[in-house]
Amino acid sequence: MAVGITRHALDAYLKNARMISFFAIPGLFALALPILMQTPVFNAFGASFLRTGSIPDLTNMDIGIMIFTLLISLYLLSLAIVNINIVIKSQRTGTNIRSEVLKGITGYTLNVFWLFLVGELLLLIIQLVTFEFGVQHWLAPLLSLLVTIPLFFAPTALVIDELRPFRAAEKSIRIFISKFPYIIWWFAIAFVSLVIVHSLFLFILPHGIAPIATMVINALVLMPFLIVLQTQVYLSKYTILA
Repeated sequence: MAVGITRHALDAYLKNARMISFFAIPGLFALALPILMQTPVFNAFGASFLRTGSIPDLTNMDIGIMIFTLLISLYLLSLAIVNINIVIKSQRTGTNIRSEVLKGITGYTLNVFWLFLVGELLLLIIQLVTFEFGVQHWLAPLLSLLVTIPLFFAPTALVIDELRPFRAAEKSIRIFISKFPYIIWWFAIAFVSLVIVHSLFLFILPHGIAPIATMVINALVLMPFLIVLQTQVYLSKYTILA
């Protein structure tokens, strides 16, 4: 079944590759903006990660820039995820993409943005508290996973089923549990893909350029496909659509 869902995702991605790549551009800016704004992050495996140890040395201006950058990045990422889901929804239901995108800018995207913002704040608190008590390396990943579960399918539930944010988060938890083998499959594809791309670029490109190239491919190719695959896993709850 996982292979079948992956095939559906690949077919949907290839049929709509140009449109999906176009809608993924805000996601590229979302990943690149923290680095361009020189916030305390580092680039690895196609994403930006906060340097927790640098936070005590930040000035008020640095914190302000970091918060502003975070808000813009989260909104751009929300916009990309929502629009890619709209493409798949339109393919399944025959809805008009243009009208759905216009509706999504003020509706779906803002709801996803607020969910992601709450999740990001919880993740930041987890990082700071576990760093303070010296348990960041083992406890932070476990707590972060608990925060991730309600958010994993929430954007898809918001777009596909037009649920409110709380109901979408609740639906995400239920599907995460019921479709757990597919979640493992999803993470395996994501991990292997990123490792292959990152290793290839490290081999053929200078080390300073390789992480940037990985981030570009992740934003414009890998992440959009993974969003499509995520949507297909969500849609598999509808037997007739799977």
